[in-house]
Amino acid sequence: MFHPPRCPFLACTQHQDPKPGFCARHGHYRSKCQPRPIPRFRCRACGHTFSRQTFHSSYRDQKPKLNQSVVKLLCSGIGFRQTARLVRLTSNNLVAKARKISRHVAELDQNLKDRAGRLDMASPSPAPLELQMDEFETYETRRNTRPISIPVVIDPVSRFRFAAIPAPIRPRGRMTASRIAAIQQEEARFGPRRDLSGPACIAALQAAAETRPAAATVILGTDCKASYPGFISRVFADRKVYHQQTLSKKPRGAGTSLFAINHTEACLRDRVGRLRRESWLVSKKCRYLDLHLRLINGFRNWVIPRFNADKMTPAQFAGFAERPLRLSELLGWRQDWGALSPSPFCAPSPPG
Repeated sequence: MFHPPRCPFLACTQHQDPKPGFCARHGHYRSKCQPRPIPRFRCRACGHTFSRQTFHSSYRDQKPKLNQSVVKLLCSGIGFRQTARLVRLTSNNLVAKARKISRHVAELDQNLKDRAGRLDMASPSPAPLELQMDEFETYETRRNTRPISIPVVIDPVSRFRFAAIPAPIRPRGRMTASRIAAIQQEEARFGPRRDLSGPACIAALQAAAETRPAAATVILGTDCKASYPGFISRVFADRKVYHQQTLSKKPRGAGTSLFAINHTEACLRDRVGRLRRESWLVSKKCRYLDLHLRLINGFRNWVIPRFNADKMTPAQFAGFAERPLRLSELLGWRQDWGALSPSPFCAPSPPG
């Protein structure tokens, strides 16, 4: 039988510190997408009513049974329009559903990384933090005027993805007359394009630092980009850092020093259709690409095995989880309450 873990209303005293018996049953209602009645409850402290569905990520969703199929398709390189055709939704409805799911998975991924950080602080002898970082480029709307850089930070052994943050950069490379004219039109309409790759690199490194806050030693591999040492010293100022730089012109095959991060970037281009080169699938805005990357990173970190021959996920190899999450658990408990959100590893998800 389902028991509400807390009052879902933020202003209620039973939200932060719920007491036993803080709510009473208050009937039920029926839904077309649920075979059984959904119980309702009333909080004795604030008087608000809520249901079991209030605690599920599919709260107020239309056709929640399609959520798992949407995640599988969008994390398999399928575009939004084709996904909409396959699950029989309109394009607008599919986009709205995908964005809501992506926000939920991003919150869950962050909450579980915060939980891993708390456990790391309690560890008596934390292992060194091994990282690799690199950037690859794509674009939003127009290839020749609106490029994007995506810094990616991973654990090279477990392949756990700490962050992949898209950020706008200024156009560069060969400047033809037509390209210069197009850039001037963009600047007249939107203003000069800012280069935010530096803050994105710092944020990506900071995500790894916060997930492993007790690691006193950092072993980091990158290419020879001149700005990386400054970012690294800024984020890991209080830690001992071994920074290994490799020329980007060296071979990138299996067994090379940066193969793990290069392979991860290749997987992202394969699994996120809008990142493919010479593709019809184009990101209209950088923030929506960010949501898609957060979705696939959360899915890969906690649900999918590291490699085809493995049985454990990257989170298990990294020591952040004891078992894989089922897809139903990934899309289970609401995660917008931060540290107060129920962990999918500790409690069974309410039926969705």
